[in-house]
Amino acid sequence: MKFSASFSSLLTLAVLASGAFARPAANAELREMQRRANAQALQSSTTLDPSVIQNVDDGQNPPTAGQTAAVVSQNNFINFCAQTLPATPLTNGLQLTTGSCNPTPIGLIPSSDKMPSGKFQNPKNGDTIPANQAFTITLAVKNIQLGDFTNAQQTYFANPQTLNAQGEIIGHTHFVIEAIDSLDSTTVTDPTQFTFFKGVDDAQDADGNVSVNVTAGVPAGTYRMGTIVAASTHQPAIVPIAQHGLLDDVVYFTASDSGAAAGGAGGNNAAAGGAAGNAGAGKGAAAATTAAASTATAAKGQAGKGQQGKGGQAAKGQQGKGGFGGKFGKGRPRF
Repeated sequence: MKFSASFSSLLTLAVLASGAFARPAANAELREMQRRANAQALQSSTTLDPSVIQNVDDGQNPPTAGQTAAVVSQNNFINFCAQTLPATPLTNGLQLTTGSCNPTPIGLIPSSDKMPSGKFQNPKNGDTIPANQAFTITLAVKNIQLGDFTNAQQTYFANPQTLNAQGEIIGHTHFVIEAIDSLDSTTVTDPTQFTFFKGVDDAQDADGNVSVNVTAGVPAGTYRMGTIVAASTHQPAIVPIAQHGLLDDVVYFTASDSGAAAGGAGGNNAAAGGAAGNAGAGKGAAAATTAAASTATAAKGQAGKGQQGKGGQAAKGQQGKGGFGGKFGKGRPRF
């Protein structure tokens, strides 16, 4: 009995002790649950909660030559758009082409090691593809969760940027192709004009790639192709630092009726393709020295005679390792 009583007392003390040790953890969990509940309740409030007021100055303490002082707000600019109403309407989820003022906060910003990046896999920079024939655009990406794509006609710029559990921006990308004068053109483009545009609502595959089919292809010409990486409601991706590499990718390519480089025997690709342009211009002998598969007969007999019309065949050997043109020695497109 004495043993039983002692054991019972010890058991009771152990239970009480375990409760005492567990209580701080339980209290911490309870506090976190309460915090989340309060934060959720604030999402329907029309007033600014003191916990989220930013403490930012104008950036000029001390003043720095060449920098502009930033506007300072005591309430996170929550009423900023009131200054321009009604002349400038509020952003309301529609794509207001005459301009608007957006009261929606930027939202969650990733860490610098989670900034998104992408690189086109096809067409590659400098490629020449057959005109007016279907082709596939393929982009490899990292540090972004693609496939989150809201209704752009009703929710445009309407929500803050969000992150997934890995700290990556949740959003999508867009592909846009613009016609330009030439590969070395310096003419400023018109953003309202484009040959192809597609918002990509697919998630990347297991290899990190996302693809879109351009079913009608593009007419013969020279093109600039780029991405526009965005959050779910289409605003450009926001990252934490000013000095960073491109979040988007841009490549230049050509399309021709023959599937070979435009402009005779090299055309716009001559500069990029090195020997390719020279071969079609009657400089086959010089180009031949740079390709293992070329022969003196080919250099003198065809390219040496300046037969631009046969530039594709003449360059068969010469172009082999000369650059972009080398992939099109027989007029074959590269995908």
